[in-house]
Amino acid sequence: MQTGLYVALSSQIALEKRLDTIADNMANANTVGFRATGVKFEDLVSGSGDSALSFVSPGDTFIPNSGGSITETGNPFDFAIQGDAWFAIETPAGTVMTRDGRFTMRDTGELVTLQGYPVLDAGGAPIQLDGQGGAPAAGQDGSLRQEGRLVGAIGL
Repeated sequence: MQTGLYVALSSQIALEKRLDTIADNMANANTVGFRATGVKFEDLVSGSGDSALSFVSPGDTFIPNSGGSITETGNPFDFAIQGDAWFAIETPAGTVMTRDGRFTMRDTGELVTLQGYPVLDAGGAPIQLDGQGGAPAAGQDGSLRQEGRLVGAIGL
């Protein structure tokens, strides 16, 4: 039996998985809120003693908990998340989660995404700001204040 061929084939499958993961991460490097995918491999042993063979697993992908860098944009409606959390937004397909914190405020005071979807608070309701109150200031806990008074909280 040509076991060396099987060992080499398992390695090639693992390398292809690693290359696909790297290519996906590079393609999304400039995507706002993108979290790079990692891949973990394990050594698989078949047999025992002198006849033991080591193969590599095909690999399991995972999303690390580490966050990326935060960049100051100068836009008071842009928010960033540190840690393992997501913004909740309401879309025609239902509530979805995103790490894209580029928001804007409508004249009516509703906080929305760049696509116009409402940003939700911790209770699942759209965030309503004072349309005449200026830009909100966000606290570490997600609370939103306009002119020093609490007006809402971003649901994470």
